[in-house]
Amino acid sequence: MGEMLVFNERKTIAKGLNHSALPDEKKILGYIFYKEYENLSLLKDIKLPMKDNPALFYPGCGADILFPLKYLEIFPKLTKIDFIFNDVEDNLGLIKTILDDIGISFLEKEQSLKFYWNNILVNLQFIIGNVFAMDLPEFDIYFERAFRIMKSYHPKYEIDLFNKLNDQGVLISDSGFENIFKSFNSLKVSPELSTYKEMIIGIKQLR
Repeated sequence: MGEMLVFNERKTIAKGLNHSALPDEKKILGYIFYKEYENLSLLKDIKLPMKDNPALFYPGCGADILFPLKYLEIFPKLTKIDFIFNDVEDNLGLIKTILDDIGISFLEKEQSLKFYWNNILVNLQFIIGNVFAMDLPEFDIYFERAFRIMKSYHPKYEIDLFNKLNDQGVLISDSGFENIFKSFNSLKVSPELSTYKEMIIGIKQLR
């Protein structure tokens, strides 16, 4: 029988910042398929420079807080980062539930959270809306998972994203970007990190 993940939102209490709190890896396994969790070890040899306090943009995020946090390991010098999460549904309650379950406390204000993840201070803003109809923010890291079908109906989307990604910004996606990836310095990365076997990580070249 295959694995099944069930996400149930529950009421959580904002317990404030706790710099010393570490995520419980066993409880993380309750929110990530085991094979996908194992495959994250394939990132261990990827280390990229990044300015401190970059902005990471994640459209169609759902309640997926753990994968972008795990990918922060490829930026070993980070001490602070801004997450800009976007979805048509308000999944902030589920994200709070997940963080609370794995032992990460947070501060909460309107549609935003602040918490520590392995000594990195994360400021998360959750924007509700259709990414294809809104003004895109500027950002330093673009993160995308399981967004292939949605963006296939909007052929200009990837070009618009490219224009908003700052020079030397990092693109992390499990599919797509064939037409513009030549404008990136691509890294050797295992295709097993993508369900589609098309995983790409690249650094945008200076214009």
